[in-house]
Amino acid sequence: MTSPTDTKMAWERVADRLEALGLKLKLHFEQAGPPAGEISEAFDRLGTAIESTFSAIGAAVEDPAVRDDANKLAVALGDALADTISRAGQELSAAADGLRCQHGEVRGDVSKESSGET
Repeated sequence: MTSPTDTKMAWERVADRLEALGLKLKLHFEQAGPPAGEISEAFDRLGTAIESTFSAIGAAVEDPAVRDDANKLAVALGDALADTISRAGQELSAAADGLRCQHGEVRGDVSKESSGET
């Protein structure tokens, strides 16, 4: 199991990488020319917002109620994804069966072409 410290450090790494990317993008925009002032201000505001967001996330991961809700969300999301993928598989299988029937094949039969018969 991951400790709250590990989780906080992981989010801090994400924030650091976002900040580094933001600085690089800012440099590219500044090199492109005017209106550098407006772009610079926008990136500064964006950087501050990102920093605040990840600070709040870092504090939130230490809250047991937040961790409990996050775990419940992860389980619900996993269940929903598993159900969706299963249903999609069933629908694809039914569609494939329908196509086989339209071409005179019976499920499980191997066509003459794929078996090498002519």
